[in-house]
Amino acid sequence: MNTGEHIQTKSLGKNGIARCTIKLSEPITADKFALHKTLGELILIDRVTNMTAACGVVEDVLDKAVSGQEKAAFTDGILTARGDLFEEFYYDVNSYNVFHAQTVNSTFRVGDEIPVRGKSFAYPDDFDIIVMRDRVAVLIRNKKVERLVKFDDYYYDCTAPIVNGRGFAVLAKNGEDVKRFIAEYEKSDESTLPELFGKWLDFDTYRKIYISGAYI
Repeated sequence: MNTGEHIQTKSLGKNGIARCTIKLSEPITADKFALHKTLGELILIDRVTNMTAACGVVEDVLDKAVSGQEKAAFTDGILTARGDLFEEFYYDVNSYNVFHAQTVNSTFRVGDEIPVRGKSFAYPDDFDIIVMRDRVAVLIRNKKVERLVKFDDYYYDCTAPIVNGRGFAVLAKNGEDVKRFIAEYEKSDESTLPELFGKWLDFDTYRKIYISGAYI
């Protein structure tokens, strides 16, 4: 406080002051304190004790939904497929909550090498990704983007494992299974999606929950 020096730290003692980046598990309404005194104030409540853990003001608001960098993507210049398969999943032992964070925001092009290992994911060097919302399949070979294929031209040949756009294993034994999964997905709605995903997808094959003492 006396010198104004900024010191890097991972924890604060009582009455400590810090400039922090807060990542939220769901959207909230907020504004800069300089623009709106009420929407720019915040209080953090400990979920376990219900005690006030901290209070502060908002210096800036970063909305990843409009930043254009919220997801990794694959492109060949014509086709584009968005993916969440590099999201990290954390279990915070302090708050007893599972959080997820997008740690890779790059756009990968044909020939680019992708990260196949993270704290909470581990993919094989060769695998196919089917991105349902974009109706595009991405073929990864030797950790590199080999090509992108429209669903209409894609047939799963069983030469490599297959995942969806979030990195969950698709429980398909052959190309006909993949066609059935895609067809059932396209006919589904919010009420039937949980049952559909339970039937066709598996989280644990290539993903896990990383246990963290603090959400970083």
